[in-house]
Amino acid sequence: MMKKIWIYFAVSSLLSCSSGKNRIYKEDSNAALQHILDKNCSHKETTVIGVSLTVISPELNIDFSNSCGFDSLEKTSLVKVEQPFRIASLTKVFVASAILRLYENGLLSLDDSISAYISQEHITILRDGGYDPDKITIRHCLSHRSGLYDYAVGGPEYIEVASKDPSKRWTRTEQVQFAMEYGKPHATPGVEEHYSDTGYVLLGEIIENVNQLGLAKSLRQLLKFDKLGMSATYLESLEKRPDGLLPKVKRYMGEIDASDWDNSIDLYGGGGLISNTHDLTVFLQALFNGKVFEKDTTLDVMLLKMGYGDRSGVLPAQRLGFTSIIGKKSGVEVYLHSGFWGTVFMHIPAYNCSIALNNTYDGNSDVLQQTIDYVLAKGKNKKS
Repeated sequence: MMKKIWIYFAVSSLLSCSSGKNRIYKEDSNAALQHILDKNCSHKETTVIGVSLTVISPELNIDFSNSCGFDSLEKTSLVKVEQPFRIASLTKVFVASAILRLYENGLLSLDDSISAYISQEHITILRDGGYDPDKITIRHCLSHRSGLYDYAVGGPEYIEVASKDPSKRWTRTEQVQFAMEYGKPHATPGVEEHYSDTGYVLLGEIIENVNQLGLAKSLRQLLKFDKLGMSATYLESLEKRPDGLLPKVKRYMGEIDASDWDNSIDLYGGGGLISNTHDLTVFLQALFNGKVFEKDTTLDVMLLKMGYGDRSGVLPAQRLGFTSIIGKKSGVEVYLHSGFWGTVFMHIPAYNCSIALNNTYDGNSDVLQQTIDYVLAKGKNKKS
């Protein structure tokens, strides 16, 4: 699931960045970024509870990973940057990447109909809901142009129902059915962009059916988690929790502690992964530097603009898994995704820079804005 406000916060961050704010670029990167964290967590007017931040850019000589504040609203334990957390919709980038691995291995075409890969039960549910699954392609789902109503955040109903029984174990089928009962098709496939968790849980099913290993094992194998050293990353409840991990950072629905809600509320492709900021940046670095895909052209396919957006950066452009924007002042392009619980990660190819941030609780943090400012200032200084 995803709070749209996070995408637009990240968009406005880059649009408002001024590379003139470079008074800190000469400082040691670790000291400068730690200063950003400490300042945000200690400011009298802040509502920040805790923040974890990792920034990696070999080109700018940045390798920073640290945290400040607490891992819960109770403020009983300081948050540690190694602590894992539910990453929510950031999972979609991993699912999209896994689909593209199957694509480059010749196991599917992105323009195949989803009806060729999903169960007959789901085909029937979609048809009864007013959709023609034969006309919805894998690419449509990847780029949120399937027309499928979003069961998760298309309206308030899903959260309302889920909150009444937090221990309920949801199935993918129930979530697809929920979308049919509470929403209608947005548009003919390929015509309009409407964010859809429903499309991504169907992509999760496609990965399972094509790779024949289950979603957790498929993501781990196709995306090379173990080879990349992503020791804190796993699909919660669908595979064993790695040994030695610290307790998870708490998750909240408003002020309600939702940390122990059954994770099936957001599990089958739209969300579900647990990770930490270090692992997330490791993955982005691998993805954009030829260590995930086997073919150089696959990343080009992933990053092909699917509609919307423009060179001014005013509108975000949808890619396969990512959204991209171009800073109005900097002219720098960034690929990013955000998540429901206060998570965001992004990659800035111009500086081979990966940034991952997690908030314990949504607050008025300027950490992301100031981190981007710092990276852009340091990058501009290097080029000048």
